Order: sequence, then C-alpha cells, then structure tokens
Amino acid sequence: MPRITAEHEAERRAHILAAARRVFVAKGFHEASIDDVVAESGVSVGAIYNYYGGKDELIHESILAAINVEADAALADGRFVGDARAKMERAIWGYFDFAIDAPGAAAFLVQCWALASQKPLIRDLLVRRRERTVTVAALIGRDAVEAGELPGDFDVEAMARGFTALLDGLVLQRVEEGDSYRRADMERRVLAFLDLVAPRRRGDEGAGKAQA
Repeated sequence: MPRITAEHEAERRAHILAAARRVFVAKGFHEASIDDVVAESGVSVGAIYNYYGGKDELIHESILAAINVEADAALADGRFVGDARAKMERAIWGYFDFAIDAPGAAAFLVQCWALASQKPLIRDLLVRRRERTVTVAALIGRDAVEAGELPGDFDVEAMARGFTALLDGLVLQRVEEGDSYRRADMERRVLAFLDLVAPRRRGDEGAGKAQA
C-alpha cells in the first residue's frame, strides 16, 4: 500500500475544506450537511471524518482560512512603497479582490457574522479578522504621521477602526445589491471617505487605482 505523504494529507484537507466552503456559501451554515460536503468534494463520509471532526470544525476551519487569505492580501497590498494615499488604495483593492469580488466571499462573511452571536469561537475569529484589518490601517496611518503626511495629533486608532467598519459595510452592501452590484460604484463610496483622510495629491488623480 503506498505511503500517504504529508503533502497528500494537506492537499486532501484543502480539497475538502474548499468543497465545504462552496456548500456553506450555497446553502448556508444551518442547512448544509456533511452529506452535501461529500457530494461536493467527491470523497467519502469516512474520509471527511478522518480529517475533520464534523460540520462545526469545517465551519471553523473555513472561516479561519478565509481570514488568513484576506489578511495576507491586505498586508501584501498595503505595506509597501508610496505615500499614505497609495498604500491605503492598494489595501482597499486587495480587500475588494478577496472579501467582495471573490465568488461567494461576501455572502460567506455575512453568514459568519450572523452565526457569531451563537458561536463564541466564531465571534473570536471575526474579532481577530477585524483586528488584523485595523492593524493594517493603523500601520499606514502611523507611517503617514511620521512622514508628516498627517498631523501629529491625528487619531490613528479611530481612523483605523472607522476605516475597517467602512470596508465591512461594503461587504453588506455587496450582498444587498446582488446582480446590480458594480465595483466602480462601490469604489467611489470608499474613495470619498479616503479623500477626507488622505487627499490625493495634485497630479495623482487616477494613480493607484489598480482595479477598474
């Protein structure tokens, strides 16, 4: 019998988890069942239980994986060269790509919020997610203060938390708008807020808008 490698184990876990996420997006956490995950993944019930303890663990791991992908995108897009405006724009486009435009991402996150009041562990994961986004915004804000782009008494913490709340509000709007959603319209909303915090310098109009 061929030896199962750690790489194969990781691939099988990831395959099952991706299938579970698709099921959760399509049917919701409450309606989804392990049998649905079996049908979507093409693996047996026994194989699923070899890797995960049940639906609750699949929900937990799906949320954790989504949080990690989103946080990595925001950090990669937001912490490099440029002024505060450019960094925040790149962080925003990363957020759009992974939390709003990725298939099923917005609906999945809204379901997580709905479940948080009954599931303390999920609530804790969502708090961790929010704090990561706050951290990215705060890093950009503190760099801007040090560079003289923002006043020395600028309330970086309040800005970071307000900015995070704005982004999460866009997720709700994405779900509410359904087929009428247009990314360009939503970008204008968030950029209107950004103009108050870090106005675009003259001559930079249109710069940094990586996504059309």
